[in-house]
Amino acid sequence: MRNLMMAAALLLAAPAAVAQDVEALERQLDKAREAAPMTVRNFMLATRPAKHFGDFESRSGNVVGKDEQLNFYAEPRNLVAKQAGGVYEVALEVDIEVKPEKGEGQKQPKFMSVRIPSRSRIQDLYLNMTVSLGGAPAGKYNLKFVVRDVNSKKSATIAQDVVVK
Repeated sequence: MRNLMMAAALLLAAPAAVAQDVEALERQLDKAREAAPMTVRNFMLATRPAKHFGDFESRSGNVVGKDEQLNFYAEPRNLVAKQAGGVYEVALEVDIEVKPEKGEGQKQPKFMSVRIPSRSRIQDLYLNMTVSLGGAPAGKYNLKFVVRDVNSKKSATIAQDVVVK
C-alpha cells in the first residue's frame, strides 16, 4: 500500500516537474536568442500575402508589371522580447530602399512598424511587406529591406532584385 501511495505521489508530481523543465528551457532559449544575431529566413517575392506563419508561396521569377503590387514574405528570427507585467512584446521596424540599376535610389525609413504584445513568448513571427513601384520605368531595381529590432540594437538586411517590364 505504501508503495502504491508513493507511486501515486510521484505521478502527480511529474507534470509539475516537466512544466518547470519546459519553463527552464524557454528561459535558456530566450537568452540564446538575445545573444544570437538577428537573421531572416524564408525571405522571398511571394505570389500573395501570407495568412499565417509559413503560409508562403514563392513567386517564380522576378519579372513584374509596371503597376503591380509586390508581396514579400520574411521570417525574422532572434528578436528580443521585452517583458513587463506578464506581457512579452516584440517590436521591429523595417526600412526600405529601392534603387534602380542606374541613378539614385529612394529610401523610406520606417516603411513598416510592428509591435506585438502577448502573454506567451512569440517565437514564430512573419512579415508581409507589400510594395508598389508606382509606375516606375522599365528596368532592373534592387529592393533592400533593413529589419531592425526596436528592443535591441540588432538588425538584418535582406534584398531582392526585380525587373519591371
